[in-house]
Amino acid sequence: MHYIRFCRPPVVEQGRSGLKTLKLVLTITTDLSDKFLCPHEPIQLSIIGAGAPANPQNGPVPINLTPKNPPTWRAGMRVLKVDVLLPPQPIETVQVRPTSRQLAALITDDISSGAGAGLILPVFADLAPGPNGHICFRSLRLPGGTATLQVEEEMGESMARHVWDGGLTTASFVANMILGHSSSTKASLPILANILQQDDGPLNIMELGCGVGILGLGVARILGVSSQATAEKSTLLMTDLPDAEERTLANIARSADQTACSVMYENLDWNDGKDGIFGPEVTSRAWDLVILSDCTYNDLLPQLVKTLSAVHAHSAQHSGPSNTKILLSTKPRHSDEKVFFDLMSEDGWSIQEEVKLPLPVFNDEAQTVEVYLFSKS
Repeated sequence: MHYIRFCRPPVVEQGRSGLKTLKLVLTITTDLSDKFLCPHEPIQLSIIGAGAPANPQNGPVPINLTPKNPPTWRAGMRVLKVDVLLPPQPIETVQVRPTSRQLAALITDDISSGAGAGLILPVFADLAPGPNGHICFRSLRLPGGTATLQVEEEMGESMARHVWDGGLTTASFVANMILGHSSSTKASLPILANILQQDDGPLNIMELGCGVGILGLGVARILGVSSQATAEKSTLLMTDLPDAEERTLANIARSADQTACSVMYENLDWNDGKDGIFGPEVTSRAWDLVILSDCTYNDLLPQLVKTLSAVHAHSAQHSGPSNTKILLSTKPRHSDEKVFFDLMSEDGWSIQEEVKLPLPVFNDEAQTVEVYLFSKS
């Protein structure tokens, strides 16, 4: 997977003639921004603007701003600067995406199907000036209709507070498992499918190391679309260190009118969690499912495992025998990550089911996102 990124906020300049020019500085990198896209053939990009419709119920009106002279990304590039003449009508949002539909990740099925030699995730930004000028967002359409999953992230190439492959791929997989029509997707993780599709009571889900929240908010959005009644009773608690709080809360607010279940955030340091020291939201209920993605690269793997076990123990004290499951997704990057699985086994956790999801990559050796469901005896 590759990601189009704004290196800096889009700028609108007005010339002497009264015409406005949109100035963009772009790059295309991997999720950790450690590699630039180096395609065999040049890739044309489309700059698409969207303005407010006359009737708000109709949604934004897209306008291709570069139909005759599309910007092109070539091998060896690190940055692409683009100047686009804006039309007379107001443009509120700009999207940058591959012109070729085969290369663009627009819907969750594009990512979870594993088809295609490579995909690029488009990027969006609001053009209205304000305090959040350094923020952009990602948007994917969910299966079966017009519902979308949107998540904000920060501009630039830093890997912090960005969407990563593990969370994005797993959210897409879960969307197709619950909302799609593929029996093979459901069959690959049947226990997880049953948990998320139960209709006999609310679900309590906690996310550890949520980052910008792509996985947790994805699950909450999927539950709302699939079962409004169940979702309205359910809870999603997103947790991370304090420096993730601002962006997570912003994403919770962005999806507030699209997520039926109750979504909250609470800071949680695994150095506290390993000793069972939790905030009031964590201790307020038993947890059916704990989810986490892209966390096995952390130096605090022993603390993470002990935190998971402490959540399990708390749930048992809260409501009797605990049936807390752990949903982990990870994109293997280093052999040291295998220590996590050894630590989980030593602490009494076992893998109930697993699946390997192929990533759509360019000119590279095969990559996967591995998804595991753990239980504890």
